[in-house]
Amino acid sequence: MDFDGERELSAEEVARGERVKRLIMAAVSRCNACRRQYTVADFAVIGHREHLWMVAVSCDGCQHQGFITAVIHGRSPERVQPAPVPLRELTPAERAHFASTSPVATDDLLDLHLFLEEFDGDFSALFGVGKDT
Repeated sequence: MDFDGERELSAEEVARGERVKRLIMAAVSRCNACRRQYTVADFAVIGHREHLWMVAVSCDGCQHQGFITAVIHGRSPERVQPAPVPLRELTPAERAHFASTSPVATDDLLDLHLFLEEFDGDFSALFGVGKDT
């Protein structure tokens, strides 16, 4: 795994990380806690391995922090243009749907923890991508 703090990055690696941050910002544009619009400076690439990128985000407004794992597969990040995502509030039907669902339970988190201990990072195998079904 490449961790940015272990060595000095080349200008090309820094530029690639900036492009990845912009792609992620297109999908995660606002703080979940205070709804402040993120800027590229709020994102920090922690590391990456092939197509798997780990990025931290910190809200400059409320100091809320998050961790994003993104799989950027296919064309290289240098050539990918993020699709514009229209931002909107939840519809009344969406609010009703989420209000009626159960909150995440402790057992759910433990199950996820156990799964992640054994997970090798192969999302294609996990979701059966490329298999005839």
